[in-house]
Amino acid sequence: MTAGPLAGRVALVAGGTGAIGRHVATGLAAAGAAVAVHCHRSAGPAAEIARECGGLAVCAALPGPRSADRLFATVEAELGPVTILVNAAEPAGAAGVAAVADVEPGTLERHLDGVRAHHELCRRALPGMRAAGFGRIVFVSGALMARPMPGMGAYAAAKAAASALTRYVAAEEGRNGITANVVAPGRVAEPDAAEPDDPALRELSEALRRRMALPRFPAPREVARTVVALILPEFDQVTGQTVWLTGGEFTG
Repeated sequence: MTAGPLAGRVALVAGGTGAIGRHVATGLAAAGAAVAVHCHRSAGPAAEIARECGGLAVCAALPGPRSADRLFATVEAELGPVTILVNAAEPAGAAGVAAVADVEPGTLERHLDGVRAHHELCRRALPGMRAAGFGRIVFVSGALMARPMPGMGAYAAAKAAASALTRYVAAEEGRNGITANVVAPGRVAEPDAAEPDDPALRELSEALRRRMALPRFPAPREVARTVVALILPEFDQVTGQTVWLTGGEFTG
C-alpha cells in the first residue's frame, strides 16, 4: 500500500478483471487503498492485476448462496474491513440481444443476476461501512438504461434496476458517512480502436458520434478515473448521483 488520500482504506473491485475494473483497481491502489480484485473465473488475470496493485485476488461466483459472505470474509481476513466497494462486473454482458417480445426468460434471469449480485455486495459491505463511519459505493452502469437501443432491453432493465438500488443506498446511508453513486458510460473504446465489423454496430457508432459534443468515445481508463474521483475525499459531498460518460451526447 502506498501513501495517498485513500491510505488505510480497503477497496473491493467486483469485476476487477474487466476493461474498466482493472483500471479502477490500479487507480485506487495508486491513491493508497489496499485493493481486492474480484473475478468470477479469470483467476490468472485477477492475480496479475492484484500483483500490480500490491493487493489480493479473490474469485467468487455472484450471486450465490453466501458467496458474498465468503468473499468479504476472505478480504477482511487478508486486508481488513472493506469501506470502498466498486461494482464493475458484467454477469451477462450483452448476452441475448433481442427485442423485448423475443427475450427468453432465461436470458432475462441472467441479466437480473447482476442486480442480485449488486444487492448481495451492498448488503454485505454496509454493516462494516456503518461501523467505520465511512463508506464509498460506486456502481458502473450504462447509458443504455436511459438511451434505448433496440435489442438491449434486458441488459438495460438490469442496469437501471441496480442503478436505482444504488441511489436508494445513498438516501438511506448518507447519515452513516456512506456515499453511493452511479457512473454510466455509453460506448467505451480506446482512441485507436478499430470500428466494429458488424454493419449495424458501425452505423450505431456513427449515429452516436453525431449526437456527441466531444470527438471520441471515452476510454476504459477515463471511465475508471471518474469512478476513482467519486471515492476521493474531495468528493465526499457527492452522493445519489449518476455521472453520464457519453461524450456529451445530446438526445433532445
